[in-house]
Amino acid sequence: FSVTHRAKKGNPQPFQKGYLLNWTSQKTIWDSVFSNPLKVSPQDTHLIVTEPPLNFTSIKEAWDEMMFEEYGFKSLFRCSPSTLTAFYYKQTHTDNQCCLIVDAGHSFTHIIPYHNGKQIQTATKRIDIGGKQLCNLLKEQISYRQLNLLEETYACNLIKEDVCFVSTSFYEEMELARKKDPSVLCEYVLPDFVNIHRGYVKLPDSVGDDPDEARKPAPTKEQLIRLSLERFTVPEILFNPSDIGIESMGLTEAIVYSIKQCPTNMQPHLYNNIVITGGTSKFQNFKDRIIKDVRSCAPDIFNINVYRPEDPVVEAWKGGQLFSGWPGYTDMRVTKAEYEEFGGKIFVPKSLQTPYPSLMVHD
Repeated sequence: FSVTHRAKKGNPQPFQKGYLLNWTSQKTIWDSVFSNPLKVSPQDTHLIVTEPPLNFTSIKEAWDEMMFEEYGFKSLFRCSPSTLTAFYYKQTHTDNQCCLIVDAGHSFTHIIPYHNGKQIQTATKRIDIGGKQLCNLLKEQISYRQLNLLEETYACNLIKEDVCFVSTSFYEEMELARKKDPSVLCEYVLPDFVNIHRGYVKLPDSVGDDPDEARKPAPTKEQLIRLSLERFTVPEILFNPSDIGIESMGLTEAIVYSIKQCPTNMQPHLYNNIVITGGTSKFQNFKDRIIKDVRSCAPDIFNINVYRPEDPVVEAWKGGQLFSGWPGYTDMRVTKAEYEEFGGKIFVPKSLQTPYPSLMVHD
């Protein structure tokens, strides 16, 4: 709500399409967070920050300048969330030297293979679809069929999180939706922010049997919308972007493509260690759909194993927490003294160090 409120008052959101562009707005947030609730002294604090994969050099330089010159942090380590996720996965699955991180985030979905802790840049793939695009599509569909929610991003995002799911048998689900089957049809109570602060799903037995009623809210005191095929056709865009005219690989195709760009002897290990993270991966059946689709595309001799953390949203944070206590972290971070002596170019040699030196392949 606060971000939306600032945007309506003329203060643009700091991030656009996953990239930090408005530093003034973001600095206001940082000032508040660093002072309260964190109450940190930057001069005595070592900072780990995450940035998008394939981030722009100009944004990286601005990061360094802001953290060292504006705040004066003692040291800084920059990496993508997938790098920390891969680190955490390696520490908890010590027998695996390879993994494929599928980071389904807010603005993009990244597919990034790792070997011995190093990202394989040439096989990294990005799909320009994330939770934001799915939320916008859901807003459009609900607004066209029932109630205008084009300005209610917060409410639509809650609807997406509460009722949408990934279909493992799309045409069967479509047939159930056509028949108004209770397993697909549901009613959702919208928040009014007075008595109801968060929307919720009505019990299934409250859904009417009249098919014509599915396009309009039920006559109750609560403001209701009825959802049917929107529940699974919206997430389907991740797997088939062409359905809405986006010329891009679907998620399964991108996963297989990324693995095929890696060395042949590495491919079976990547198929066997697919890690899904990010808020968009929390859809019901998301993991099952990836297993099913990848299995149909991969060679029969390869095992397919997909790992989803209990909470995929915080997996990178858990990796960062573990990494901060790892002995090699002190050699990889850039101190303020190093930055003042060498400038931003010091990050390049530091970034070439692998998080797992004991597993480095020697010629």
